[in-house]
Amino acid sequence: MNFKNVLAGFLSVAILSATSVTAFAATTGDLQITNDIASTEVSAKQSYFNSFTGTVKEIRDSESMKGSKFITVESEGGATSTIVVSSDTYVVNHAEIIVGSVITGFYDANAPMLMIYPPQYNAKVVAVENKEQNVKVDVFDKDLVSADHSLKLNINEDTKIALEDGTVYDGELANKTLVVIYGATTKSIPAQTNPSQIVVLQEKAVPPLQNVTEEEKAAAIGDISTKEIIVNNKKIEAPAAYMNNQGTVMVPLRAISEALGFAVTWSAESQSILLGNGISLTAGKDYYTYMKTSPIQLGTAPELVDGITFVPLRFFKEVTRMNNAYVFESQIVIDNETPMQ
Repeated sequence: MNFKNVLAGFLSVAILSATSVTAFAATTGDLQITNDIASTEVSAKQSYFNSFTGTVKEIRDSESMKGSKFITVESEGGATSTIVVSSDTYVVNHAEIIVGSVITGFYDANAPMLMIYPPQYNAKVVAVENKEQNVKVDVFDKDLVSADHSLKLNINEDTKIALEDGTVYDGELANKTLVVIYGATTKSIPAQTNPSQIVVLQEKAVPPLQNVTEEEKAAAIGDISTKEIIVNNKKIEAPAAYMNNQGTVMVPLRAISEALGFAVTWSAESQSILLGNGISLTAGKDYYTYMKTSPIQLGTAPELVDGITFVPLRFFKEVTRMNNAYVFESQIVIDNETPMQ
């Protein structure tokens, strides 16, 4: 099966979909950039949030994350993603999300993500499409200009400012994460608007990726043992991969390495496994060497299971220097084609 073109197309669309952090502006036509200078200036700064907009295709409860829902959405270009809505996600105006709704999920631009397809975004804010308003999520400075320098807020007596629970907020807005609801804007740089409503997001502790439970990772990735291993666009016969107790995807070393053209040998002298002439590793030691560079640590040591050596999937990207090593739907993909980010 040749899925690379499908995935490449998905990534191209996803990149375009995920770069806009203003929901529904393209629909209403309120937010406009009038020349190339504006485009250059805005791109020089970066929002704290990315977003993905699409039509809701499926809503299901998470079996491992209590109170969370997995929402499958499809963009206009056909790209699919999963937006995770948890009890900590703020839904603008507490709107109802149903199959067929067009929604935008805003997520932390710097948050770590699992390398899976469809991509999964943990939404901090979700907005349901409303053709009469735009939604912007970002951190605003002392002049109430967004971090990406695309929007400046002009507060007036009609602007409603509150916390997520509806409590009136009369504190400082500078350096706060704000959900801004607004209509028309000027054509200046940055665009200016008189927002109708501002919601001040309360900071919540977000657990680092390594603290995500095995069950949560398994729910996102699925049953690793059933996935085909695809090396350079060809399915190989190999022992089944698995997810270890730390939630790391472990794959069989020899079968994949030989499919990539590496000779796999055992060094009795160093008690290590050699790939070709320059890569070595030892079962039980998070210590991988590539040529004469400094040793590489992946956070997980090679594991020996029934006489078969398994390594983290990342090994083939970070140690053997392959361009790609990721989980793709029902497959584990390893190849040296165009890097997939």
